[in-house]
Amino acid sequence: MWLKIPYSADEFLVELALVALAFAYALRRLLRCRLATGLAVSWIVALVCYAGIAPLISSLLIGSSAIGIGSLVVPHTSMRPAPFALLVGLSVITGLVGWTLPLPIHTHSAYLSILIGICVVRWHAIAATMQSWPASWVQAIDVAPGSAALAVMAIGMVSTCAWTPTIHFDDLAYHLGLPYQLQTLGYYRMDAGSQLWAVAPWAGDVIQGIAQLVAKTEARGAVDSMWLTLTLGMLWNLGETLQLSPSARWLMLALYASVPLTADTLTGMQTEGPTAAVAVALAWLIQRDLVPDRRSLMMAGLLGGLLLGLKASNVLIAGPLGLWLLWRWQAHIPWRTVPIAMAAAIVVAGSSYSYGYVLAGNPVLPLFNGYFHSQYYLPINFRDTTYETGLHVWFLWDLIFHTSHYFEGADGSLGFVPLALGGSLLIAITMPRVRPLALVASTAFVLPLTQIQYVRYVQPAMALLLPAMFCGIPSIDLRQHENRAVLTAVALLVLSNLAFVANGSWQLYGGVLKDLWAHGELKVLNSYAPTRRIAAIIREGYGASARTLLVDRRYPYAAELAGTAFVTSWYDNELVQMAWNADVRTDGVQWARVFDRTGANLIVVHQDDYTSALKTALSQARGVRVSTVGDFDLWALHWYQMGVESRASPETVAVTFDTSSAPPGATLVSADLNVRCKTGTTPIEIRWDVTQEDSVHKTRSENISCGLLGAAHSSFEEAVSAKVVGFTITATQSRLVAIPLQVDKATVSLRSDLTAERDLAWHWQRRLLGWVTP
Repeated sequence: MWLKIPYSADEFLVELALVALAFAYALRRLLRCRLATGLAVSWIVALVCYAGIAPLISSLLIGSSAIGIGSLVVPHTSMRPAPFALLVGLSVITGLVGWTLPLPIHTHSAYLSILIGICVVRWHAIAATMQSWPASWVQAIDVAPGSAALAVMAIGMVSTCAWTPTIHFDDLAYHLGLPYQLQTLGYYRMDAGSQLWAVAPWAGDVIQGIAQLVAKTEARGAVDSMWLTLTLGMLWNLGETLQLSPSARWLMLALYASVPLTADTLTGMQTEGPTAAVAVALAWLIQRDLVPDRRSLMMAGLLGGLLLGLKASNVLIAGPLGLWLLWRWQAHIPWRTVPIAMAAAIVVAGSSYSYGYVLAGNPVLPLFNGYFHSQYYLPINFRDTTYETGLHVWFLWDLIFHTSHYFEGADGSLGFVPLALGGSLLIAITMPRVRPLALVASTAFVLPLTQIQYVRYVQPAMALLLPAMFCGIPSIDLRQHENRAVLTAVALLVLSNLAFVANGSWQLYGGVLKDLWAHGELKVLNSYAPTRRIAAIIREGYGASARTLLVDRRYPYAAELAGTAFVTSWYDNELVQMAWNADVRTDGVQWARVFDRTGANLIVVHQDDYTSALKTALSQARGVRVSTVGDFDLWALHWYQMGVESRASPETVAVTFDTSSAPPGATLVSADLNVRCKTGTTPIEIRWDVTQEDSVHKTRSENISCGLLGAAHSSFEEAVSAKVVGFTITATQSRLVAIPLQVDKATVSLRSDLTAERDLAWHWQRRLLGWVTP
């Protein structure tokens, strides 16, 4: 394993730790605070610098509002910590917002007003929940300053993963879709045709979307940091409930942060980070409340709903926790509250499953599609066989020392906790006070691995295992000299995990953090995610009618283009079949059909993927390479036809276009008009007339002025919902002048609007409007 240590990445992390330590010592002398407090301030300042002040303020605003809402359910007592109230509030927020996703009401001003309003109205409850936190922080550090400093240092080193820009595969292919659609469109399209996972449980992405809306920029790093903070806070409180000493609790936090998989939760938008926070909160509630009341059951329902709203497979964690709850509370369950608690869980978790069933025909698309037969996937049960290696006697050993067989990371990504503290877990099982938690955590660890041997899925279970394992260790307390050896052993375990922490994140392992520090975010994106730079070029340089086709099955990174981009990978069941044999015919006909079907006027191609068929299709579509970033080229296609000019009067000229070849359904109309005129004349009125097959007319007028060179230009972009059967441009001068108005060039592009055809939320809006307005 010495050969597996990522020495280069570790060297950089150590350098950052030394810088933080120097600042912490300076703050300690300046503010007369503990070293742990100085370290915390140093790492928080670094997070602000790299994750961004707007995203962090956005996350703090969401967190404060969540406390305000959660405190309505969570009674304000010293036994209900702020992280718990925050998680309960987040469950309510995600539940309510999830049901409104298809409605065009999600704007920056709306969310900013609502969140600020909640903070104002619930200010006293928020302050009362948070008022004891500073004193508790100081007291916890004073009791065990050394362990606290180690924990804060470990947490700070891992928090550097939140600095990096979003470059994970799943984020670029899927998770960024919901935040960018809310920011761009004001609603979520639920386009299961273009992205197979579009209606998968979305609670985690909802929080990311709200934060991005409020911050007006991506807020992934700040939101991931919030989830980690909540997990650590609930671990502290669970350890206190289990009567662990402060030293033990600090070392438990350090150990959780040092697990390499924890670092991975901060680099992307996957659900393991929030799942860990919710799972520990539920475990704390069950362990704490031996005699539950109605509020306890309601809180359990809300948190259970959030757990299932994050991911369908979280049932493998929720199930054991639910059985523990029934066993522990069986004699005291307030049965009259059970229907209300179940209804709360359904409200929080049910939006994605309901919309998935109603709009896509499968509540867990693409899972179990052999039963539901949704049109958006093959009629088979989806199963990822990449990590189906099977279980065997030495499986746990291989999971620790040969982790690369079960994860995209390197060996050692799981860390060494299961090996070092496995005996402590066995001891914990013999302890009546800890036995239920130990059994639940062990079950939550094993169950996901029976379905797929993918180590990332056990990360939430690690958060549950650690408190149980620590209960099986001899008491760790700095005041007891005889236990210093145990304390030292656990600290060495933390350092061992930190030595391999970069193996759990390909970003740390690949040196992304070092590149970010040395060259900035732009360099990182150009090197590791060039398609993100191309997406920025498309957003900034092309209009709303731009449609992009990514001709690459390996990098289907279309999420941030908010539904205006299409991929030829398995995420799109229709296009992948059309493009599957497109290179067989060298005449480019099949690629031209793909272009026509998507209405694409922009094509992104990896330089290794050019074929004779694709080159021919690009040439026939009058394609021009407009940009190159890294190994990717951006092409612009020039689909247009010329109009026929006619003059109705000396001051009026009209252009008519042949629409017989227009697409049969929803159409994108893009037109340009260049005219020659006399400078200094009165404004020229331009009138655009579109006639649809359903006899609907769309008209737009505008006034333009003749430029200094005697020319004027106007353009028109419109998305119509039916076939275009007529299109005319009319230009009129207010009076006759010496040089009559002349058309220099008039073109129109009529392209298929696959975006509108696949917009399930838009079709749902129309049905809803029909019900409301007969």
